Amino acid sequence: MKYCRVGKRHLAGIFLVILIVLYAGAVWAAEPQPEKPALPQAQAEEEAIAQEKPLEKPPEVLPKFVPGVTPFAPYAPYNLTFGPGPSTGMLAPYGYGGAEDTLIRGWQSHKLGPFRVSPYFEYDTLYRTNVFQTYSNKKSDFVNMINPGIRFELPVAGTHKLSLGYLGNYFIYSRFSDNSHYDQNVNADAALNFSKLSLRVGAAYRNATEEASLLQVGPIFTLSGKRVYNRVTPYFQATYKMADLWRIETNYQFDSLSFAKSIYRVDNYQANTFGGTIFYKFWPKTAALVQFIADIRTHPFDSTRDNVVYTPMAGLTWDPTAKLSGTLKVGYSITNYSDRNAETRGFNPDGVALSIQTLYKLSRFTQMSLVAQRSLQEDVDSANAGYFNTGLLFTLSHFWHYFKVTSYASFSYYNNHYIFNQFDPGTGELKKRDDNIIYAGAGLSRPVTRWLKLRFDYLYYNRGSNFSFYPTNEHKVLLGVQSSF
Repeated sequence: MKYCRVGKRHLAGIFLVILIVLYAGAVWAAEPQPEKPALPQAQAEEEAIAQEKPLEKPPEVLPKFVPGVTPFAPYAPYNLTFGPGPSTGMLAPYGYGGAEDTLIRGWQSHKLGPFRVSPYFEYDTLYRTNVFQTYSNKKSDFVNMINPGIRFELPVAGTHKLSLGYLGNYFIYSRFSDNSHYDQNVNADAALNFSKLSLRVGAAYRNATEEASLLQVGPIFTLSGKRVYNRVTPYFQATYKMADLWRIETNYQFDSLSFAKSIYRVDNYQANTFGGTIFYKFWPKTAALVQFIADIRTHPFDSTRDNVVYTPMAGLTWDPTAKLSGTLKVGYSITNYSDRNAETRGFNPDGVALSIQTLYKLSRFTQMSLVAQRSLQEDVDSANAGYFNTGLLFTLSHFWHYFKVTSYASFSYYNNHYIFNQFDPGTGELKKRDDNIIYAGAGLSRPVTRWLKLRFDYLYYNRGSNFSFYPTNEHKVLLGVQSSF
């Protein structure tokens, strides 16, 4: 499709510019930084313990990799659809937080000239009890998951950094081999930090496959085949500090999703998300914020879905070094659809918007995190039908120092309330769909050597719905090894 070819050319241009800058930096970068001197035994042990600790600050983007255990996230690698997940980052509850994940997976790094190189490799065996997410006649299978990755970093002048990362997600099914697929992720990122001004610019590209599952295309309800898609997401962020109390931040993100087969092109979309935020620090570790977000969504093959969401918000943010840290903001989303004359566009849905990202450290080795959200989203698996997504994700993690084991337990709940009438595929009745989704999981991780770790994860997924055929559930058990060498 012409649309896809244009997107790839733009992406290639972005990556080419980043690579040119990386090459130029290799020529004129400063002297390589000296290696750290050997530490006394006691101090070395303290640092080793610190490396096993959970993250000390709440995620500003999608939850990143923690050495020893992959944070619970129902969307990867467990869920391979566009289902709900925690929305984090400064644009939350809107925007696509995954765009700013620079694919950091390796905990070991090596010097290669002026570059720091972090390789990564993971192999997992995953057992799934309901591969196709059906409400009955469930099919189980074993999945071999292979995840190679590498990241290059180039420090510039001691305060700036250029990054280029790759991560592969390869899913090889034992019984249902037609469901196997090989996903590719590339991310380029530049972080520039001056005395008062900080800039971040980058782009993420994902060529991936949504696995076969129950799918509604217009009024047709069927078991879909695999859906290959391309997702291109460039982003920009600028932060300027005024004196010691004031800070201004602007964000922009372009998110483009396109499916390879024309039968699914009704789900294609483009989203431009703008954000402007003013912070005022009225306590040493606490600041008030006022924010305005504009989310402009267009659909190349279904203009009736085009809409603009304006969301003013206000809230508080805590310094990430505090025992209790995070961000809380509340606002109101005002939505305008382009087609107001269609039968299903008799009104414009407005509603409360909410974003909470907080972390509480109970002790040195134990912490709790909570992500809560409410916003108007779109269902990519149902012709981008709009719905209010209200949910929370709670995680408790603990590092067992004696056994060198990191454990976590997580629970999340999401309610998806659709704003326009749809046809129930079982009864033919026209009504508003309402889904309740629950995830419950737990996991363990332990290092075997400095470059090898073992992991075990369990996840239960349940979706209830007032629509026929939509209720489903599944158990997933994963055993794997992670390596950074």
